[in-house]
Amino acid sequence: MAEVKRSVTLYLESWQQRMAKDFSGLKRAGKFNKVIIEFKPGGCPASYEIPPDGMRRGDWLLYLTDSQMAVVKEKLGLRTAISSINITPDIMKSKAVIFQQ
Repeated sequence: MAEVKRSVTLYLESWQQRMAKDFSGLKRAGKFNKVIIEFKPGGCPASYEIPPDGMRRGDWLLYLTDSQMAVVKEKLGLRTAISSINITPDIMKSKAVIFQQ
């Protein structure tokens, strides 16, 4: 059976756009207003929060608004909402998180 990838598109607030530019190295990438997050099949979305061993150099948190938390919860069928997503250089390289216009 083929794996079903789950992705969520979130439209970013202006403060989230500034945060992403500050932390992601996308300063020269131009303007973007949404992020597409692809979750691994069978993976726990909570694993995108701060890992138990803490943050590493280059990691940063994309904080979510209440409405974005509701979208993620609904799209992924979660019982509880997650309030932030841990963005790592590895996730950015793998294209599991993509910022675009």
